Amino acid sequence: MKAANVQQETPAEIKAKAQAWFDRQIEIISKAHGDSWPAHRDWIEAHLKQEIRERLIARGWRPKR
Repeated sequence: MKAANVQQETPAEIKAKAQAWFDRQIEIISKAHGDSWPAHRDWIEAHLKQEIRERLIARGWRPKR
């Protein structure tokens, strides 16, 4: 059985991808919320950051305490 030729991403690459995903989500969600965006911004940003954290943990990352 051949081992898959999987190139591992560096922490900097993963961080950049996570930031790009976060930025895209904020852009989409802020447009969807329109004038009510400021009222929802804090909890939505917290939710998206938690989503990133959970995805990184699922990939084997260990969060800082």
